[in-house]
Amino acid sequence: MSDVTSDMQEIMTNFSAVMHAPTLPAVGIAPDLAPRIAEFGLENNCRQLANEGYTVVQDAAPPEFLARLRQTILDKANPYGSLLADKDPIFAEAALNPKLCALAEFSVGGGFLLSNEATTVREPNEPSLDIDLHVDQAWVPAPFPEHNLFLTCCWATDDFTLESGATMVVPGSHRHRRMPTMAEVAERDGAIAIECPAGSVAVWDGAVWHGNWPRTIPGQRVVLHVSYTRLMMRPMESYPPEIEEQLIVEHGDHMAQLLGRHDFLAKPKGKSDFQGFYNAVANSRA
Repeated sequence: MSDVTSDMQEIMTNFSAVMHAPTLPAVGIAPDLAPRIAEFGLENNCRQLANEGYTVVQDAAPPEFLARLRQTILDKANPYGSLLADKDPIFAEAALNPKLCALAEFSVGGGFLLSNEATTVREPNEPSLDIDLHVDQAWVPAPFPEHNLFLTCCWATDDFTLESGATMVVPGSHRHRRMPTMAEVAERDGAIAIECPAGSVAVWDGAVWHGNWPRTIPGQRVVLHVSYTRLMMRPMESYPPEIEEQLIVEHGDHMAQLLGRHDFLAKPKGKSDFQGFYNAVANSRA
Protein backbone atom coordinates (compact mmCIF):
# COMPACT_ATOMS: atom_id res chain seq x y z
CA MET A 1 0.00 0.00 0.00
CA SER A 2 1.40 3.38 -0.98
CA ASP A 3 2.12 6.06 1.60
CA VAL A 4 -0.44 8.31 -0.14
CA THR A 5 -3.20 5.72 0.24
CA SER A 6 -2.24 5.07 3.85
CA ASP A 7 -2.27 8.78 4.65
CA MET A 8 -5.68 9.19 3.01
CA GLN A 9 -7.12 6.29 4.99
CA GLU A 10 -5.84 7.86 8.21
CA ILE A 11 -7.40 11.20 7.26
CA MET A 12 -10.75 9.57 6.51
CA THR A 13 -10.65 7.57 9.76
CA ASN A 14 -9.99 10.73 11.77
CA PHE A 15 -12.61 12.62 9.79
CA SER A 16 -15.27 9.99 10.47
CA ALA A 17 -14.54 10.18 14.20
CA VAL A 18 -14.83 13.96 14.19
CA MET A 19 -17.94 14.02 11.99
CA HIS A 20 -19.89 11.82 14.39
CA ALA A 21 -18.53 13.23 17.65
CA PRO A 22 -21.07 15.02 19.87
CA THR A 23 -21.12 18.80 19.80
CA LEU A 24 -19.70 20.52 22.87
CA PRO A 25 -22.47 22.10 25.01
CA ALA A 26 -22.88 25.85 24.56
CA VAL A 27 -21.47 26.51 28.05
CA GLY A 28 -18.68 23.94 27.77
CA ILE A 29 -14.95 24.62 27.45
CA ALA A 30 -13.23 22.39 24.90
CA PRO A 31 -10.47 20.21 26.44
CA ASP A 32 -7.76 21.66 24.20
CA LEU A 33 -8.91 25.21 25.06
CA ALA A 34 -9.12 24.69 28.83
CA PRO A 35 -5.37 25.19 29.50
CA ARG A 36 -5.40 28.61 27.80
CA ILE A 37 -8.56 29.65 29.64
CA ALA A 38 -6.84 28.68 32.92
CA GLU A 39 -3.54 30.35 31.93
CA PHE A 40 -5.31 33.67 31.30
CA GLY A 41 -7.59 33.35 34.34
CA LEU A 42 -10.74 33.51 32.21
CA GLU A 43 -12.84 30.84 33.97
CA ASN A 44 -15.09 33.41 35.65
CA ASN A 45 -15.36 35.39 32.40
CA CYS A 46 -16.55 32.27 30.57
CA ARG A 47 -19.06 31.59 33.32
CA GLN A 48 -20.40 35.16 33.35
CA LEU A 49 -20.56 35.31 29.56
CA ALA A 50 -22.57 32.09 29.47
CA ASN A 51 -24.88 33.07 32.34
CA GLU A 52 -25.36 36.80 31.81
CA GLY A 53 -24.40 37.37 28.17
CA TYR A 54 -21.56 39.76 28.94
CA THR A 55 -18.32 40.03 30.90
CA VAL A 56 -15.35 42.34 31.44
CA VAL A 57 -11.77 41.25 30.76
CA GLN A 58 -9.26 43.13 32.90
CA ASP A 59 -5.69 43.91 31.85
CA ALA A 60 -6.01 42.53 28.33
CA ALA A 61 -2.96 44.57 27.30
CA PRO A 62 -0.36 46.82 28.98
CA PRO A 63 -1.10 50.53 29.55
CA GLU A 64 1.28 51.52 26.75
CA PHE A 65 -0.81 49.55 24.26
CA LEU A 66 -4.03 51.25 25.41
CA ALA A 67 -2.47 54.71 25.17
CA ARG A 68 -1.22 53.97 21.67
CA LEU A 69 -4.58 52.49 20.67
CA ARG A 70 -6.47 55.54 21.90
CA GLN A 71 -4.21 57.98 20.06
CA THR A 72 -4.31 55.91 16.87
CA ILE A 73 -8.12 55.90 16.93
CA LEU A 74 -8.15 59.67 17.30
CA ASP A 75 -5.57 60.11 14.54
CA LYS A 76 -6.83 57.58 11.99
CA ALA A 77 -10.43 56.55 12.72
CA ASN A 78 -12.23 59.49 14.32
CA PRO A 79 -15.16 59.51 14.91
CA TYR A 80 -16.12 56.29 13.11
CA GLY A 81 -13.78 53.86 11.40
CA SER A 82 -14.08 50.43 9.78
CA LEU A 83 -11.94 47.97 7.78
CA LEU A 84 -9.11 48.87 10.12
CA ALA A 85 -6.86 45.81 10.23
CA ASP A 86 -4.42 47.20 7.67
CA LYS A 87 -4.70 50.87 8.69
CA ASP A 88 -2.24 50.52 11.56
CA PRO A 89 -0.58 47.44 13.12
CA ILE A 90 -2.26 48.13 16.46
CA PHE A 91 -5.68 47.23 15.06
CA ALA A 92 -4.41 43.81 13.95
CA GLU A 93 -2.71 43.39 17.34
CA ALA A 94 -6.03 44.08 19.09
CA ALA A 95 -7.81 41.49 16.93
CA LEU A 96 -5.09 38.92 17.70
CA ASN A 97 -5.00 39.56 21.45
CA PRO A 98 -4.45 36.12 23.07
CA LYS A 99 -6.82 36.65 26.01
CA LEU A 100 -9.69 37.80 23.82
CA CYS A 101 -9.07 35.11 21.22
CA ALA A 102 -9.26 32.44 23.92
CA LEU A 103 -12.57 33.90 25.09
CA ALA A 104 -13.77 34.10 21.48
CA GLU A 105 -12.96 30.44 20.94
CA PHE A 106 -15.03 29.59 24.02
CA SER A 107 -17.97 31.69 22.81
CA VAL A 108 -18.03 31.25 19.02
CA GLY A 109 -16.03 28.06 18.57
CA GLY A 110 -12.80 26.91 17.01
CA GLY A 111 -11.74 28.45 13.72
CA PHE A 112 -13.68 31.64 14.51
CA LEU A 113 -13.46 34.55 12.07
CA LEU A 114 -12.82 38.25 12.42
CA SER A 115 -16.16 39.82 11.54
CA ASN A 116 -15.30 43.51 11.83
CA GLU A 117 -13.34 46.21 13.58
CA ALA A 118 -14.96 49.57 14.22
CA THR A 119 -14.22 52.66 16.28
CA THR A 120 -16.46 55.21 17.95
CA VAL A 121 -15.54 58.52 19.52
CA ARG A 122 -18.43 59.97 21.51
CA GLU A 123 -18.63 63.55 22.71
CA PRO A 124 -20.76 64.81 25.63
CA ASN A 125 -24.53 64.77 24.93
CA GLU A 126 -23.91 63.57 21.39
CA PRO A 127 -26.84 61.65 19.85
CA SER A 128 -26.04 58.00 19.19
CA LEU A 129 -27.31 55.84 16.36
CA ASP A 130 -27.09 52.70 18.51
CA ILE A 131 -28.30 53.92 21.90
CA ASP A 132 -31.48 51.80 21.75
CA LEU A 133 -31.34 48.20 22.91
CA HIS A 134 -30.55 45.72 20.14
CA VAL A 135 -28.65 42.50 19.46
CA ASP A 136 -25.54 42.24 17.32
CA GLN A 137 -26.60 39.12 15.37
CA ALA A 138 -29.68 40.96 14.13
CA TRP A 139 -29.62 39.26 10.71
CA VAL A 140 -30.24 35.83 12.28
CA PRO A 141 -33.90 34.67 12.46
CA ALA A 142 -35.37 34.17 15.92
CA PRO A 143 -35.28 32.06 17.94
CA PHE A 144 -31.50 32.32 17.94
CA PRO A 145 -29.61 29.03 18.31
CA GLU A 146 -28.40 27.97 21.74
CA HIS A 147 -24.77 28.28 20.66
CA ASN A 148 -23.62 31.87 20.33
CA LEU A 149 -22.85 33.14 16.82
CA PHE A 150 -21.26 36.55 17.36
CA LEU A 151 -18.97 38.08 20.00
CA THR A 152 -18.11 41.76 20.43
CA CYS A 153 -15.07 42.95 22.38
CA CYS A 154 -15.14 46.65 23.21
CA TRP A 155 -11.72 48.06 24.13
CA ALA A 156 -12.32 50.81 26.70
CA THR A 157 -9.51 53.35 26.39
CA ASP A 158 -11.35 55.57 28.91
CA ASP A 159 -13.17 54.68 32.12
CA PHE A 160 -16.61 53.18 31.50
CA THR A 161 -19.19 54.67 33.87
CA LEU A 162 -22.86 55.51 33.54
CA GLU A 163 -21.97 59.20 33.17
CA SER A 164 -19.21 58.58 30.65
CA GLY A 165 -21.53 56.77 28.22
CA ALA A 166 -20.77 53.15 29.04
CA THR A 167 -22.35 50.26 27.19
CA MET A 168 -25.90 49.50 28.33
CA VAL A 169 -26.71 45.82 28.80
CA VAL A 170 -29.61 43.75 30.10
CA PRO A 171 -27.97 40.80 31.89
CA GLY A 172 -29.50 37.45 31.00
CA SER A 173 -31.48 38.82 28.05
CA HIS A 174 -29.58 36.52 25.69
CA ARG A 175 -31.81 33.72 26.98
CA HIS A 176 -34.78 35.27 25.17
CA ARG A 177 -32.97 34.34 21.92
CA ARG A 178 -34.57 37.20 20.01
CA MET A 179 -34.43 40.94 19.39
CA PRO A 180 -36.22 43.08 22.02
CA THR A 181 -39.62 44.45 21.08
CA MET A 182 -40.15 48.19 20.73
CA ALA A 183 -41.95 48.18 24.08
CA GLU A 184 -38.98 46.46 25.73
CA VAL A 185 -36.62 48.96 24.10
CA ALA A 186 -38.61 51.81 25.61
CA GLU A 187 -38.84 50.20 29.05
CA ARG A 188 -35.14 49.20 29.34
CA ASP A 189 -36.20 46.92 32.17
CA GLY A 190 -33.12 45.57 33.96
CA ALA A 191 -30.64 47.62 31.91
CA ILE A 192 -27.35 48.47 33.62
CA ALA A 193 -24.08 50.13 32.64
CA ILE A 194 -21.03 47.94 32.06
CA GLU A 195 -18.72 49.90 34.34
CA CYS A 196 -14.99 49.19 34.19
CA PRO A 197 -11.70 51.11 34.29
CA ALA A 198 -9.78 52.20 31.22
CA GLY A 199 -7.74 49.32 29.89
CA SER A 200 -10.56 46.81 30.29
CA VAL A 201 -12.43 45.10 27.48
CA ALA A 202 -16.21 44.85 27.73
CA VAL A 203 -17.38 41.68 25.99
CA TRP A 204 -20.89 40.58 25.06
CA ASP A 205 -22.46 37.86 22.98
CA GLY A 206 -24.52 38.25 19.85
CA ALA A 207 -27.89 37.68 21.53
CA VAL A 208 -27.69 39.91 24.62
CA TRP A 209 -29.71 43.14 24.56
CA HIS A 210 -27.40 46.14 24.72
CA GLY A 211 -26.97 49.75 23.63
CA ASN A 212 -25.27 52.85 25.05
CA TRP A 213 -25.96 55.32 27.80
CA PRO A 214 -25.44 58.95 26.73
CA ARG A 215 -22.24 60.68 27.81
CA THR A 216 -23.07 63.50 30.23
CA ILE A 217 -19.60 64.52 31.41
CA PRO A 218 -16.76 66.38 29.64
CA GLY A 219 -14.25 64.50 27.54
CA GLN A 220 -14.48 61.77 24.94
CA ARG A 221 -15.42 58.10 24.95
CA VAL A 222 -12.89 56.46 22.63
CA VAL A 223 -13.38 52.75 21.91
CA LEU A 224 -12.44 50.02 19.47
CA HIS A 225 -14.98 47.27 18.79
CA VAL A 226 -13.55 43.96 17.60
CA SER A 227 -16.15 41.36 16.67
CA TYR A 228 -15.69 37.65 15.98
CA THR A 229 -18.11 35.16 14.47
CA ARG A 230 -18.49 31.42 14.02
CA LEU A 231 -16.73 30.08 10.96
CA MET A 232 -19.96 29.32 9.07
CA MET A 233 -21.18 32.93 9.38
CA ARG A 234 -20.42 35.66 6.84
CA PRO A 235 -18.18 38.35 8.32
CA MET A 236 -19.38 41.95 8.26
CA GLU A 237 -16.20 43.13 6.53
CA SER A 238 -14.19 41.69 3.65
CA TYR A 239 -10.70 42.82 2.70
CA PRO A 240 -9.35 42.76 -0.87
CA PRO A 241 -7.15 39.67 -1.53
CA GLU A 242 -3.95 41.71 -1.67
CA ILE A 243 -4.70 43.27 1.73
CA GLU A 244 -5.47 39.84 3.20
CA GLU A 245 -2.13 38.51 1.90
CA GLN A 246 -0.33 41.51 3.37
CA LEU A 247 -1.98 41.00 6.76
CA ILE A 248 -1.12 37.28 6.81
CA VAL A 249 2.52 37.97 5.90
CA GLU A 250 2.75 40.61 8.64
CA HIS A 251 0.82 38.83 11.40
CA GLY A 252 1.09 35.12 10.69
CA ASP A 253 -1.04 32.01 10.79
CA HIS A 254 -3.55 33.19 13.39
CA MET A 255 -4.46 36.11 11.14
CA ALA A 256 -4.97 33.60 8.33
CA GLN A 257 -7.52 31.84 10.56
CA LEU A 258 -9.32 35.12 11.35
CA LEU A 259 -9.57 35.83 7.63
CA GLY A 260 -11.06 32.40 6.86
CA ARG A 261 -8.10 30.72 5.18
CA HIS A 262 -8.16 27.52 7.27
CA ASP A 263 -11.45 25.97 6.17
CA PHE A 264 -13.13 24.97 2.91
CA LEU A 265 -16.03 27.43 3.08
CA ALA A 266 -16.32 29.91 0.20
CA LYS A 267 -13.16 28.59 -1.45
CA PRO A 268 -12.64 27.61 -5.11
CA LYS A 269 -11.66 24.04 -4.19
CA GLY A 270 -14.71 23.52 -1.98
CA LYS A 271 -15.11 20.14 -0.33
CA SER A 272 -12.22 18.69 -2.34
CA ASP A 273 -9.99 20.50 0.15
CA PHE A 274 -10.08 17.57 2.61
CA GLN A 275 -7.99 19.28 5.28
CA GLY A 276 -10.14 22.40 5.13
CA PHE A 277 -13.30 20.29 5.23
CA TYR A 278 -11.95 18.40 8.25
CA ASN A 279 -11.05 21.68 9.98
CA ALA A 280 -14.53 23.11 9.47
CA VAL A 281 -16.30 20.02 10.80
CA ALA A 282 -13.92 19.66 13.76
CA ASN A 283 -14.30 23.33 14.70
CA SER A 284 -18.08 23.13 14.49
CA ARG A 285 -18.06 20.58 17.32
CA ALA A 286 -16.33 22.92 19.80
